[in-house]
Amino acid sequence: MRERSYWDDCAEAMELTIEGNRLIVGEIAECIREQWHAAMHRVAEIVHRVPNARHLPPV
Repeated sequence: MRERSYWDDCAEAMELTIEGNRLIVGEIAECIREQWHAAMHRVAEIVHRVPNARHLPPV
């Protein structure tokens, strides 16, 4: 088996960096997706309530 070189170490570090960045981006995307769904759920609730409140006098 040959001895590891500087370039082997650089290649491994690059692979680990890319994989780490991929995992971080995945977590960020999941957080944004959850927040987006929660916001759209709140908007849907508000839109659903508006037609039901039309019989009330303006405030």
